[in-house]
Amino acid sequence: MQRFSVSVDDDLAEWIEETAEERGVSKAKVIRDAIETATVTGLVQRDEEMAAGSELAERVEDLEARVGVLEDHPDENLDESEDESSGIISAFEAQLEGQPPTTDHGETAVVRIFSLLLEDGPMRTSELREAVYPVVEEEYEDAESMWQSVQRYLDDLAGVEHVGHGEWDADPSAIAPEE
Repeated sequence: MQRFSVSVDDDLAEWIEETAEERGVSKAKVIRDAIETATVTGLVQRDEEMAAGSELAERVEDLEARVGVLEDHPDENLDESEDESSGIISAFEAQLEGQPPTTDHGETAVVRIFSLLLEDGPMRTSELREAVYPVVEEEYEDAESMWQSVQRYLDDLAGVEHVGHGEWDADPSAIAPEE
């Protein structure tokens, strides 16, 4: 049997300890049983399924955003709105050429941050971190390391504003349109 070190948040640690005490077993047994149950019930996916699952999660997130637009603006011409949004996002992406972040996953993260802010901004740092991390999680140890890697570039990118302590928003007017 292999050993792993796992860090868990306080709520999960409390649940593990309480469950172990109730069942009269070790905390390790509670964790093993939880992983086995999740695997058997299909809550935990394996390799290929995980890749497909992250693509599916991204697609669901995009669809939820589109439904949100429909609910917020039922009488507007959404084709024009989507074209405008798409153009702004393209212009935002264009400014990344030749400047940090220079990795594909870094670019993916900052473009996703801008897109989220454009759709739902302003947003808190914690909201952005949790929404963006699943899209690039294979490249980072955790959501915090992802955020630390990309947030330093945000102040230098036109279109993203730090609007308060731990709060960000999109400023599409700061982006030069693509020609």
